[in-house]
Amino acid sequence: MWVDARSRAAYQYFGDVVCFDSTYLTNKYDLPFSNFVGVNHHGQTILLGCALLSHENAETFVWLFRAWLSCMGGKAPAAIMTYQDAAMRKEIRIVMPMPHTRHRWCMWHIMQKFSRKLGSLTDYPQIKVALKNVIYNSLSPEEFEEGWAEAIKKYKLEVCVDDTNKDTNKDTKQSSKWLQVLYKQRDMWIPAYVKHIFWARMQTTQRVESINSFFDGYLKKNTRLYQFAPRYCKAMESRANDERAADVNCSRFTRPLVGEFVYERKCQKVYTDAKFVEVQVQCTRVCYVTPVSKKDISDVEVEHTVSDRVWIWSKFLKKEISLGGSKRTYVVLFNKETLFGKCDCKYFECHGIVCRHIIKVLDMENVVTIPASYIMDRWRKDIQRKHTLVKVAYHDPEKTKEINRYEKIMNAVEPAALLGSQNEQKLDIMLEMVRAAMLRMDVSDVVTTEVADNEGGAASVLNRRGSDGPPTLGSVNKPPNSSGEESPCQSPPILAKDPVPRGGVKAHRSREKRFIPPGENTKPAKKQVRKNKKGVAEDAPPEQPATNPPVPFKQPMDPVAMNPDYTRHQGIKYGNAQNNFHPGWPNQFVMAGYNTVNIVDPQHQVGGNNVRACVGQMSGTLIYPQHNYNNGAPMQNYQASATRVGGGV
Repeated sequence: MWVDARSRAAYQYFGDVVCFDSTYLTNKYDLPFSNFVGVNHHGQTILLGCALLSHENAETFVWLFRAWLSCMGGKAPAAIMTYQDAAMRKEIRIVMPMPHTRHRWCMWHIMQKFSRKLGSLTDYPQIKVALKNVIYNSLSPEEFEEGWAEAIKKYKLEVCVDDTNKDTNKDTKQSSKWLQVLYKQRDMWIPAYVKHIFWARMQTTQRVESINSFFDGYLKKNTRLYQFAPRYCKAMESRANDERAADVNCSRFTRPLVGEFVYERKCQKVYTDAKFVEVQVQCTRVCYVTPVSKKDISDVEVEHTVSDRVWIWSKFLKKEISLGGSKRTYVVLFNKETLFGKCDCKYFECHGIVCRHIIKVLDMENVVTIPASYIMDRWRKDIQRKHTLVKVAYHDPEKTKEINRYEKIMNAVEPAALLGSQNEQKLDIMLEMVRAAMLRMDVSDVVTTEVADNEGGAASVLNRRGSDGPPTLGSVNKPPNSSGEESPCQSPPILAKDPVPRGGVKAHRSREKRFIPPGENTKPAKKQVRKNKKGVAEDAPPEQPATNPPVPFKQPMDPVAMNPDYTRHQGIKYGNAQNNFHPGWPNQFVMAGYNTVNIVDPQHQVGGNNVRACVGQMSGTLIYPQHNYNNGAPMQNYQASATRVGGGV
């Protein structure tokens, strides 16, 4: 049996409810793998101890529980859940005496036996539905006992008490005896007997989760002993990473409100995201709660009776649904001084989340301040828990993803830095490569952000939230700046990545074509044309002969030959003040004037210090970046000759 330091620290916060399971695996050495499991503030499963047992007898389990308690400082849990075993019930009472620890059997294991124990009965489907309704929908022990007796009498399952009746079916006798044993032990597994105790939603009608899935994917029956340790560490590392990722998401993102309830607004600020979702489920179902009556019991106590739908867990839909529109009443006892209410459903006492009936009563009583007793520290996200800072073999709080990337970069750059330090020539090469890499990363960040913002998708939202959000816990600090101060650590922005080619084939389009800057996708929409039987478009206009065909471009050209009205000035200065253009080449050539610069093409404007000259409507644009022109400035040493550019810039 072993418990690591992280699990011991987590037990201080989440050791109130523990589940022990020894039915998971038995390897080739006949060593069953037993584990102590808890639930953290995100509702995730955490490990609180492990054991490999050679014997499953009373003496071994007594030793195991005592050794585990000694590792946890002698602090016994408030509630413990195990599989159905009468011997283990006695052992737990010896080690952890009642009423300090409440023992409960896992309902999942018991419900799995219904088909095996009762499947041979003729009315098995009806019997199972009737018994499940009594088990899950009973609010009090008295209600369960009445419903159970009625179901047993209806389907004639009480005949086992009469062993002299030879007409009784053998299968019916065995099934009846098994049900009678379960009824005698009803305080160990029926929810109506244990719902007043906090169980952290570890075993409810809404969430039937087997503890066996904790190590699925890491351990198998054929796992050898020398393979167990590294696989165990991988499983624990995965759980630690999941908890850290959930902590980061809770610090970055917040869900919007679904209503204007005071309790919901309070939980939005302090609860983790997983638990706030459970709060919102109750808030959305307040609309189905209807007030029935109100009665004053005393000066400070009021009794509210409300009506609500009956919600059951659907195994096929994996969620709660209303049971055919059926309703039942609940009684909420509200105290005006403490602003605290108690409901018959015992939802808050069992799960730690205020039920919809109390939320409705708080709204009816115009409660503005939520009592502190309704906010559980167990679900809060603003508490720094010590176990997240403990360093163990499978988890190092300083080894974040940012640090792992940084170490990879340093390992790759170190050999190049050693070569670059040999002489000045290699140093210049190394520095040039570093500057080019930094420039490339900066440009990539800008382009990716622009594309994401233009698309308006999830990536743009994450980039904005990542840049504006608070610093990530445990992230890497940037190197100190020139002033010797360290730059504040911000959350790394989430950037869009290139599509990963499938099947090892490279992408057939370049990055420039995959990520089109905004405003450049000018491809016209494809027009749908209706065609007749001959394949001719019905709406197509008749073809017209082409008029004014373009004159072929000839080179070299002389501006004086193009327009005789041009006047030569000082040998190398051409043009006049009004920019005369050849009539056969409209809007295709631009001649800059002597004192004024005018552009005929309406798509280009003269502004600042740049002048663009359009060389043909189908030829592209010719730009002379080496000349700077100002409006009204004279042109010097410019020869008005141009060369056709085939569609380029």
